[in-house]
Amino acid sequence: MDEAHVFFDGVVEPALRTIVTRGRRPGVSLVAAAQHPVALPEAAISQSDVLVAHRLTSRPDRDALARTRPAYMRESFADRMPETPGAAVVMDNATESVHAVRIRERRVAHGGGSPSASELRKG
Repeated sequence: MDEAHVFFDGVVEPALRTIVTRGRRPGVSLVAAAQHPVALPEAAISQSDVLVAHRLTSRPDRDALARTRPAYMRESFADRMPETPGAAVVMDNATESVHAVRIRERRVAHGGGSPSASELRKG
């Protein structure tokens, strides 16, 4: 689910809360993505088996992750928070480990730029 906070605030919230808190069974998976972790219920973060956090600039978003820091994570989220685009920190509850990763840059024909209605086509 992209923009997962919308679903957690909607009519499916009770079902999602059940999956997050009691759904750890073979065959049950939920992948939730949000740009603002503070908008998610705390259980959605704290009950995650794998958490991938990219660079966060908002203090409330950083604090939301800090409140759910696992006991095996020796340093703070602030110390591990990526500072460069493409970097992330991955927390894996199955192995009780924390990893710094770098996401491979995606190369696309348009060079990754954003389209603009005001750009004039040359040619």
